[in-house]
Amino acid sequence: MKRGLVIHVHGVASPEEAEQLESLGVDLIGVVVGERTTGRVIARDDAHAIAACLKRARLCVELLGEASLLEPQAARRMGVQVVQVPWGTEVPQTWRQALARASIEWALVRVPADEDDDPAWVRARIEEVGTPPPAWTQVELCPSLEDGWRVIRDASEDELDARDLDALAAKLPLLFSLPLRLDELKEIRRGLFHARGFSFTLGDKLGEALGAHHFTLNQVRELLKRLEAESN
Repeated sequence: MKRGLVIHVHGVASPEEAEQLESLGVDLIGVVVGERTTGRVIARDDAHAIAACLKRARLCVELLGEASLLEPQAARRMGVQVVQVPWGTEVPQTWRQALARASIEWALVRVPADEDDDPAWVRARIEEVGTPPPAWTQVELCPSLEDGWRVIRDASEDELDARDLDALAAKLPLLFSLPLRLDELKEIRRGLFHARGFSFTLGDKLGEALGAHHFTLNQVRELLKRLEAESN
């Protein structure tokens, strides 16, 4: 997108949704693949169909189930370009190296950043995996709060605040997930100036993908239009 932000939308369930989001400038199309397909959990063949319809955006897949790490060969068959790994999952270096040899990236997702966290804890959650590091990391701001931005936007000496997060984003490629609101976009963009981008997790009558903060397709559309307008 012209504004230079990377936009990630997770929980996409069909080629139609993927095409609509790509037309809005979304860069990363996230899908959840599982053995049981329901709601926003889809089959491997469906993920392949989504990959086939994309012209510019990159397909990111999270594997749901016991085997939480998607093997490189399976990823290539589906057309996956990024494998998403939830925070807290063991990520062996051999697996990361095998992905790299297959020219597939991996991303660390759903890293919590709570208002009472020490900033060093948040950084450690991202960097503890070692090399090759994630291509990008999705950080969920105040996962248990519906209005976390108002909690962390003000400076705090002892607890996590927006300055801490922005300083971290200046050094690491972070996509922030938070309850973005149209009337707060300018303030959030200023407060998280170094953010690599933003991440949206879909949730509606079809179902909810795993994540702390959910948006409908219509909400994502309106937010992206506002972001685009403010960047011009």
